[in-house]
Amino acid sequence: MTPGYRPDVDGLRALAVLAVLAFHAFPAAAPGGFTGVDVFFVISGFLISGIIFDDLKSGRFSFAEFYWRRVRRIFPALILVLAATLALGWLVLLPDEYSQLGKHVAAGAGFIANLAFWRETGYFDTAGELKPLLHLWSLGVEEQYYLAWPLLLFLFRGKPRQALWMIAALGALSFAANIWMVAGRPTAAFYLPMTRFWELMAGSALACLARYAPQAAGPRLQDAKAWAGLALIGAALALIDGDRVFPGWWAVLPVLGAALLIWAGPAAWINRTILAHPAMVFVGLISYPLYLWHWPLLSYARIVAGDTPSIAVRLALLAASVLLAWATYAFVEKPIRFARRPQLRRLAVPALAASMTALGVYGIAALQSRVVPLSASVPLVTEISLASSDWEYNGDRTVRGDSGKAVLFFGDSHMQHYWPRIHKVVSERSSPVRTVIFKTSGGCAPVPGIERRGMRCNRFVEEGLELARQPEVDTVVIAASWVGFISRPDHFKLGEPDAAPLKLLTRDTDWVLAGFEAALKDLVARGKRVVLVLSSPRGNGFDPKSVIEREGMTVHVRGKLAPVPREEVNALTHAIDERLKAIAAAAGATVIDPAEWLCNPAYCPAADERGRPLYRDATHLRASAARERFDAVDRYVYLR
Repeated sequence: MTPGYRPDVDGLRALAVLAVLAFHAFPAAAPGGFTGVDVFFVISGFLISGIIFDDLKSGRFSFAEFYWRRVRRIFPALILVLAATLALGWLVLLPDEYSQLGKHVAAGAGFIANLAFWRETGYFDTAGELKPLLHLWSLGVEEQYYLAWPLLLFLFRGKPRQALWMIAALGALSFAANIWMVAGRPTAAFYLPMTRFWELMAGSALACLARYAPQAAGPRLQDAKAWAGLALIGAALALIDGDRVFPGWWAVLPVLGAALLIWAGPAAWINRTILAHPAMVFVGLISYPLYLWHWPLLSYARIVAGDTPSIAVRLALLAASVLLAWATYAFVEKPIRFARRPQLRRLAVPALAASMTALGVYGIAALQSRVVPLSASVPLVTEISLASSDWEYNGDRTVRGDSGKAVLFFGDSHMQHYWPRIHKVVSERSSPVRTVIFKTSGGCAPVPGIERRGMRCNRFVEEGLELARQPEVDTVVIAASWVGFISRPDHFKLGEPDAAPLKLLTRDTDWVLAGFEAALKDLVARGKRVVLVLSSPRGNGFDPKSVIEREGMTVHVRGKLAPVPREEVNALTHAIDERLKAIAAAAGATVIDPAEWLCNPAYCPAADERGRPLYRDATHLRASAARERFDAVDRYVYLR
C-alpha cells in the first residue's frame, strides 16, 4: 500500500453513503446501515492524516493552508444545504419547530451539532426522524478532530515511530472511553468526540504506516484482507441494529472492516474491480453532498406527511438527493475547490466564512424567535407552539419548608408536569409548608422490577424508595403514566434491559404490581402517608398539534381542540386505574384521580375558554394549566 490517489477509497465512500441512505430510507431493510458513518470516519482519518503527513514530509505544511483547504472542501455544500433547510422550514414548520431548527443550524454552522444533539436527548426530545439536520452530528465529530489533529502531527514531525505510538495510545484511550461510557451513558458515547476519535485514528494509523513503513504484500494476502474487510462490513450491516448499544464493541466490525479494505491496497481484486468501478467512484465523489442532502429531504417528507412516506416517495427523494448532490458537486464544490486562479481560491475562504457566520447568526435569531416561520401568522398556530414548549420542570430539586417534615414527589414525567402547581404553592406560602423533594425520571415508572434500555430505571426506583424511607419524609406522593403499562408494552422490560417485553395486567407479570403493592405497604408500615395519583386524562384529542395539517408547503389549522368525552378517557384508563385502586386499598394508601379535577362528568377539556391548549402533547399538562387548574396535591404540601 503506497500513498497516492485511491479510486477504491472513493468506492468505499460510496459503499458507506449507500448504506446510510438505505438505513435512513428503509430502516427495516438495512438495520445496520448507520454504521456507514463509522466507515466514513476511518476514511476521513486516512485521507486527512495522509495529506498532513505528505505536507510535513515535503516541508510545505501550513496550518493556514490546511484549514483553508478544509473550508473550501466542507463549507460550500454545507452552506447550500443549511440555507435550503431553513427555507423549507420557514414554509412547513411551526414556530417552536423552527426555533429548534434555528438552534440546529447555528450548531451545524459552528460544527458542534454532535454536542447540541447530545444535550437535547431526553424523554421529551423530538423524534430524530423529525430533525432535518440530525445527520450533522457526524460532521461535528470530524471537524473537532480536524481542529486538534494537525497540531499533534506537527509536534511529531520527523518522528514517524513516535507519531505511530502517539496515534496508537490516543486511539486506545478513545476506544477505552467508548467502552466505559457506552454501558452507563450510551447517548454520550454515541455523540461525544472523545469516544469516536479512535475510529478516525484507525485511518490515521494506516496513513502513517503507508508512508513510513510500507510493506509489500502478495496478491493472496491483499485479497484476503479485502475479503475479510468486506465480510466485517457486511456483518455490521446484518447484525447491528437499534437494539444494540452502540458504538461499544460492535463498532469494531465496520471500523476494522474499512481499515482492512484500505490496508489491502488498490491492487486487491475487490478494490480494483468493485470499489474502483467508475459507478462507485462517481457516487464516492458526490458522497459528501449526497450525505448532506438526503436526510433533510426524508425528514421534511415525514414532517409534512405526519408519518413515514410511501416507498415510492422515499425512492423519489433518494433520486432527488443524487441529482442535488451531483449538481452541488459539479456547479458549487468543484469551481470553488479547484479554481485555477490562486487569488480566487483565497478570496473564496473569507466569503465562505462570512456566509457560514451569517447562517449561524440567522439560526440564533430563529432560536430566539426573532425570526419566525410563515405559520406564525396564524394566531392558533402560535398558541399551539407556545403550549408545546410550556414546560417548567428542569430537574430534581429540594425546596426547604417551614419544619423538619418533608413530602416526596416520586414518579416519571407525569409527576413532573405537576411541578408548576407545587412550586406555586411553595412560593406563595399562604400557610406553613413541608420541605418539597422531587425525585423523578422521565420514562421510568416508580415500580420496582422493570427497566428501560439505557435508562437505569431500576436504580432510579431503588433510590426513590430509599429516599421515601428517610425519617423526615412523612408523605410520599407517587404519580406515573400508568396507562403506558398497557398501551406501550414494548417499552418496558422485566428486570434487565435485554429481557422480554412486559405487558402488565396479565397473570404472568402480576408479580410486578404485587411488588409495587409490597413497597407501598412497607412505607405505610413505617408511618408514611402514601398518595397514589392515577393517570391524567390523555389521548390524541388532547394533543395541541392534532389540529395541525400540512398540505404541500402550507400549514393549516383544522378546526379547534374539542372536548374529549369522559367515557373515552375512562375507557383508556379504567383497567389500570381499578388495579391501582385495589393496590392502594390493600396498602392503606390514598388515591387521587386527576380527572376529577381536570374534567366534568361529561367531558375533559383540551383547551381553555379562549381556545388555548391545556396540554403540551397528548398526555402532559402544559405548565400554565397545571399551575392554575390542578390543586389536588396542595394539601400534601401544607403543614396542616
